[in-house]
Amino acid sequence: MSSVRLIAIILAATGGLGSACASADDIALSLVNPKGRIDIPASAITRVEARATIAFRNTETKEVFSHPDPHVELCYSEDIRQRVCQLTRQIVEQPLAIVVDCETVTKPIVREPLCSLPCFNISTADIAEANALAQRIRGGTKRVCAPSN
Repeated sequence: MSSVRLIAIILAATGGLGSACASADDIALSLVNPKGRIDIPASAITRVEARATIAFRNTETKEVFSHPDPHVELCYSEDIRQRVCQLTRQIVEQPLAIVVDCETVTKPIVREPLCSLPCFNISTADIAEANALAQRIRGGTKRVCAPSN
């Protein structure tokens, strides 16, 4: 599995997806692929949380299991969800760079269109890294980032 797990329980300057750009002062993160770019403003982020574990529910027994899996859970507005859905439909089996403060933090492969839920997880090495990344996302970027693929 790639260093980032995109779950459907993720995520335009190119590719005809329409503009999803905001001013450099309020971009929380960008999702970038040669077929499109989505700049997600901080105002479109509905939740950013660092988590140390992930939980799963057994659908038959209703029992909940959890295991260590440090990550940042990021949720965003409906308009961003629609753009993410549109982009990820076009790039299944291709990488999608997650860019925070002009730095690519990871570049997972999109395994399926991400259309169901307005959230995704960014896996990290440990909870300290998850907390630091969540803080960077909350802070947004203060500089203009050149479009990148």
